[in-house]
Order: sequence, then C-alpha cells, then structure tokens
Amino acid sequence: MYAELKFSCCFVFLGQLWLLTFGAHVKQKPASKEKPYASILYTAVVGGKVALPCDISSPAADDSAALILWYRGESAQPIYTLDARRGKIKQARQSVSSQLENRAYFNMINRPAFLQLDPVRLDDAGEYRCRVDFHKARTINTIITLKVIVPPGDPLVLNEKGKELKGMVGPFNEGETIKLLCKSTGGKPRPSVIWWKEDILLDDSYTFKPHDVVDNELTIMNIKRKDLLSELTCKASNSNVTVPGSVSVTLDLNLKPKRVKIQSAIRPFSAEEEVELRCSSSGSRPSAYITWWKGNEQLQQTKLNVDNTGLETSILTFTPSITDDGKYLSCRADNPLIPNSAVEDGWKLEVYYKPQISLELGASRKAEKVKEGDDVYFECHIRANPWVSQVFWHFEGRSLTSNNSIGIIITNQTLAIHHVQREFRGRYSCSAQNVEGLGVSNEIFLKVKYVPRCDLNQKTTYGVAINEAVEVVCRLDADPSDVTFHWRFNTTTKHSDAIQYTSDQIESIATYIPQSGEDFGNLFCWGTNNIGIQIIPCVFTIVPAGPPNPLQNCSVLNQTQDQIAIECLEGYDGGMTQKFSLEVYTVEHNSLQANLTSKSPRFKLSNLSVGTLFRLHVYAWNAKGRSSVVIISASTLKPAEKLTDNGKTGKSVIVRPVLVALIAVVALLVVAAVVVVILIKYKNLRKRKAGQTRRTHPDKSQTPLWKDASDLSELDDKGPDIIPAQTLSRSTFGDDEKREKSISLISPMETFYGSSSLLEGTSSPKEACYSISTPTESVSIHPLTLSTKRDDVSYEGLTPAIATHCFANVISHDSRPECSETRLRRHISEKSNEESGATCETPLMESRQESSV
Repeated sequence: MYAELKFSCCFVFLGQLWLLTFGAHVKQKPASKEKPYASILYTAVVGGKVALPCDISSPAADDSAALILWYRGESAQPIYTLDARRGKIKQARQSVSSQLENRAYFNMINRPAFLQLDPVRLDDAGEYRCRVDFHKARTINTIITLKVIVPPGDPLVLNEKGKELKGMVGPFNEGETIKLLCKSTGGKPRPSVIWWKEDILLDDSYTFKPHDVVDNELTIMNIKRKDLLSELTCKASNSNVTVPGSVSVTLDLNLKPKRVKIQSAIRPFSAEEEVELRCSSSGSRPSAYITWWKGNEQLQQTKLNVDNTGLETSILTFTPSITDDGKYLSCRADNPLIPNSAVEDGWKLEVYYKPQISLELGASRKAEKVKEGDDVYFECHIRANPWVSQVFWHFEGRSLTSNNSIGIIITNQTLAIHHVQREFRGRYSCSAQNVEGLGVSNEIFLKVKYVPRCDLNQKTTYGVAINEAVEVVCRLDADPSDVTFHWRFNTTTKHSDAIQYTSDQIESIATYIPQSGEDFGNLFCWGTNNIGIQIIPCVFTIVPAGPPNPLQNCSVLNQTQDQIAIECLEGYDGGMTQKFSLEVYTVEHNSLQANLTSKSPRFKLSNLSVGTLFRLHVYAWNAKGRSSVVIISASTLKPAEKLTDNGKTGKSVIVRPVLVALIAVVALLVVAAVVVVILIKYKNLRKRKAGQTRRTHPDKSQTPLWKDASDLSELDDKGPDIIPAQTLSRSTFGDDEKREKSISLISPMETFYGSSSLLEGTSSPKEACYSISTPTESVSIHPLTLSTKRDDVSYEGLTPAIATHCFANVISHDSRPECSETRLRRHISEKSNEESGATCETPLMESRQESSV
C-alpha cells in the first residue's frame, strides 16, 4: 500500500510539472469587477507532492516582479512572501508561515514558476491565490483550487466468521455455496469495491457502511471443479490518479475419491516379519486421505505417493502379530471434509508366527534376593504355531547346557541352578525354534548377593619414609555394598590392629605411619556385610620409599618435519606415585627447546624446527627424587628442497643424486643415438663397398651369414666403444638366436654408481670382481632398433664378455676391495664362458673407468 501511494503521488506531481513546463502558462488579464482573476483546479495525494503554478513573467521586457504573495482561503495574511522591491528577484527575501514551514519551496527557474508543497497534508486542501506585483505593470492574481485525495486502505477478504483470508483459501467442498466479504476502510472520497475473476467482473454491488467502511459480499452458488485454483481479486479505488488497492485469493476445493484398491496379492503373513502393502486411490482433491485399518484399529506406519497422473498410492509398513490372525485388514480412502466420501477395500488376515516366549523366575524366589548358596529355578513359557522343535538356554548371551558338576540342570522348559555362586550373577534368557524361526524370551538379571572380595585393580605396594604418613586405599567388591572394614598390620616380628582408617561403602582409606624399620611389611584389609565375612583379606605391602628406577626401552615412534613422538616402559616407581619428564635440547647449540611432564612415559613434541637434530632427556620422578636420565637422539625430517634458485643471485643450486641420474639417462640416450647412426652409416658403407667389388671377387653366395669372432676384429679399430662379440656355440644358442647379433653398451648410470665412486682406493680394476645386480639402465642396440628399459638388468642376449665388470665394495667403504658374488640369470654356461675367453674387463669397461674418473 505504501509503495502504491508513493507511486500515485509521484505520478500526480510529474503530471502537474509537465503541465507547467509545456503550455500551462496562465496569462492573467487585469482584474475587473466581472472577472477579478482566473482559477485553476489541481489534485494531490496525501503524502505526495504538488506544484501550484504562478506566472511571474512581466508584460513588458523592462519590467519584473517586485513582490510575490501567496494567500490561502480568505486569510488576509500571506502564507508565503517573496519581496524583491529593493533589489533583483534572485536576491529577494523569502518568508514562510508556520503552516508551510519546511514543506514549501518556490521555484522561479521553471516557467511558469510554482510553489511546491512536499509532503501534502489533508488540511492543505483549499483555495490558494498568488498575487504578483510588478515595478511598473499592474498586479496579477492567480487562483488555484487544491483538491487533496486520501487513498483508501488495502481491502481485506473475510470469511463468514470474520476471519481474514489471504492467498490460498479453503478448501471448499465441491457443490457447496461459499461467501467472501471484501471490506475497504478510509479514503477520501469513499472508494468503490468491486470483485473480479481475472478480467471478468463478478460483482460491483458495494455498500457504504459507517466509519468510512465500504464492503462487497461475493456469493458463489454450487461451486464446481472448474473453479479449482481460480483467482478472485477485490479492488478498491476512489480516483483515476492513484493505483487501486487490491487483494487476491485462490480457491482450493475438495473433491471426492473415485476408486481405491489394495494392489498387493492376498497371502498369509509371518508374525513379527515386516511386510509392505500398497493401496491406490484416484479422483480426489487434494490427495485422498488413505488410511489402513486392522479391525477397528487404525494403522499408522504409512507413506503416501502421488504420481503425475494423480494416482495416489499409500504404502503400509506392517508387522503382523499372533493376535492379528483372523482380523480384517482394509484400506480406506476418503476426503474428511466431504461427508460420506469414503471408499474401502480389504481382506481377512492369516498369520503364521514363530515362538512367543516369556521367562520367569521360580515363584518362591525373587531375582534381587538371591544369595550365594541358594537354589534358583527358571521357567520358560512358550506359545508357538506350529510347536517348537527345541528349547535353548542362554547366560550373558552364551549358550548354556546342563552341567551337574556345577549344579546346572536343564529339563525341557525348566532351568535349575543348585547352590548358586557369584559367578552365576548375570542375564538369563531362553529361546525356541519352529519352522517360522527362532523366538527369544525376555532377559532376567539374576543378582546374586555375596560376601566382600578384593578389587583386583588397585595399588598393592606403597612406599613411605619413617615417620611419614601414607594413605592406603582398600577397595572391595561386595553386594550389598554396605561393608564394615577391618585393618591389621602383621609381620614376623610385629602385630597391630591399631590402624586409623575411614570407610565409605566398599572403599576404606587407612593412614599408616611407620615408626621404625619393623613397621615395614604387610597391611591386611577385609570386610563384612550382611551376607558374611570376607574369606581372603586384601594384602598391601609397605616398603621404604625411594626414587623410581630409570625408564626402559625408549624408542622414537614417529618423526615428521615438526613433530617427534617417543614412548618408554616405566620401571619400579619407588613405592610412590611417579611422573615422567622430557627435556629437549638441540645438539648444535645445546639449548633447551621444551620441557614436558606426563603421567605416562609417552610424549609427543610439536612445533619443532625443521630438519634439526635433538637430544632428548627422559626420566621418572616422585616425591623422593628422580631416576637417572635416559638420553635419546632424534631429529625432525627435512622438507623437499628446490633444485633451482628461482633466478635469485647469491644462492647455490642444490644437486641431488636423482638429478645426476636423470642427466646420466639423457646422456645415455644421446650416446646411444649417436652409436646407432654411426653403426647404420658403417653398414651402408660396407654394403656400397661390397657392391663395387662384386665384379672382381668370386661368388660369395655360399658364405655363412654368421661371422666368427675373428671377422669382427675390424670393429675394434673402427669403434673402441663397441664390445667385441664372442663366438657362440651351437649347444648354447638355438638357430633362431644365431640370426641375431646384439651389441650392448654399459649404461652411464652404472658408471656413476659403480666405477666412478669405486676407483678410489683400488689399485687395479681387476682387484674386485662383482656380478652386475644393481637396478640400472641398459641400452641394447639391434639392427635399426633402440630400446631403453628401467627394470632390473636382464642379461639375455648379452655376450659373455660383458656379463661382469669390476668395482669396489660400496657397502663396507673399506680401502681393501672385497669380492662379493651375486648369481645372475645367464643364458651362457660357465663352460662357454671359458671357451669364449670372457674376462673381468673389456675395452669398453676401460673406457668407462677413464670417463668416470
């Protein structure tokens, strides 16, 4: 409403301003008796703006307004004055009456000039007169009648009970009569109130009521399905310069369901087994209220689905019981707001069920009044269809069988326990089975009352100095827990019952002060309750107190860049409560970094310096002192380091072995490519020479394709880095292997990790002879083929001359080379190695050693 009012006011003001600007100049004739002045009618809205025009232009070019006066009604006092009699109009003095203070502004820039009122009040309505006195010309008067409109309030829609309706209204039943009352309050003049259905006029018979109320009651007879979700709008308007106030409601209707059907097949159900049944209904608006009934009992575990076609489906999650057998199960769909609209479908239930069991204690006993030595009986009551085939008994979830030696006797549906003990305290149940399944009874907790016993989880050794008090805590396990305690000190030389103590239920605290060396020994504690006296007393050993023993087996569990975790095994506590401390020192500066104390010998250090070596001092302490210190060395991990200096000068580049390995691989590939090119060119050259000399030489068609080792001597001169091939025997290789000749190069990676670092301290390359087993990179050159492998070295296809090479022992770092052998997978036998003259060094290996140095 407020937004509409502002829009209306703005609309009126802009319209008036347009009239003033484009042709609304009022040229007044001189006043006369017949027509003393002209009159203009203006309309404004409360809260908006209005511009009242006044022509201050002079008839003569050399003349101007000297005095401008605004009057309202018959008042002789001006409400606005602009006096330019002693100067120019722009420097004229202005004065405003209290009625228009802070609301009036005279605009002389616009033509015609106008008096603006902002905001407009209801009492501003009336007649205004603008009087303009010129220096030379005669006075001109302009009369303006201002009409102030008060927009009506937003209309309200009420039902027959006077309740306001908004948005979706209803639901209304199909075929009934509805009445809606639209009421508007306020407005000047009084508004008209009209009902519309979209663009169709429904009712314009509004009525004026007291207290500025206007209403219009709309009656719709026999509402139909087509009226579903119809939008009805009530509008209230009192002028054409304001936006009408309106309110809309949407009709919601209830429609009867047409059909209901249980979709699930008729079948018997098993008791206590969940089933899901579906029932569909259609033709209802809103969705039909589908309910499930078991006899006269409504079932609640339902869920409703509606598909795109309007078919409504209710899903019932139903767990039948043995009492449901023979009852009528039905699905009912209805609209509760429409009388007699229910539709129903259903059938009689047939229920199979597994054993229904209840467990009871013998009538002569109560579970909470059983004590050690009593006889206990349990009865297992069973109801099943069909009857059970076997009965089971359970104690604390475990199967229970007859055992006469401990007093357990099971006969059919009865469990008897003779001379029950504390160990029989717990939960008992029984179960039985038929073709439908296993039935389990309720649990009965057998609470066996017993005499006090020692709590096994308590401290039994106390350290104390002479003439020093120590509190010894004795905790018992008893039922009932109202225990009377007894204390006694007893050794071979001394016996005393004069022990000071306090007790509370099953706990007692004795204060013991040894006076001499004879007062160290055993302190006994026992209790009694209404069941009896404790059989075996609790024994506490009183020893002279001292500092604890050192920690043992300290180890570092976890190391990160800024964290270290350590754990130790605690030693003897000296007879007193001990604690554990950790002091952290840096090895480089021997400065204390942290000091931690813990109740257990486990520590976790955080926020440590990255990549720093620390010395950890760990010790135990109690009130009598501390143990000797255990020193552990540990360090935080270093972060991954950058390989470049990011272009910054003055910082060194960090070179890692991985980088060296990558460089070596690249170099190896380059060398291999060069060797392949040279080998191809060499073979092409030999072919060309053979073609030139073919005419002068005899026919060599019978020449073997495989050459002996002597024929390869040329390679030694042509290429010193090519390993000579060895003569291969027929016993070692098959015919297919003879057709392929493989020349292998030693990888630069082998040179870096093998020969280069191992020549130091070795007098001769032959001093140490190792088999190649290190994962490395090999390049095998076959005719027109280059292959690179990152896996472990395979020696298939290599000639015996390069099967081994010499290098120093890198593991021991000893100046005296040692020989360590690793068996290789060789395709060449030891005998063939001897026949081929394989040695520990080759020309290529000599080149490797030189290059690595």
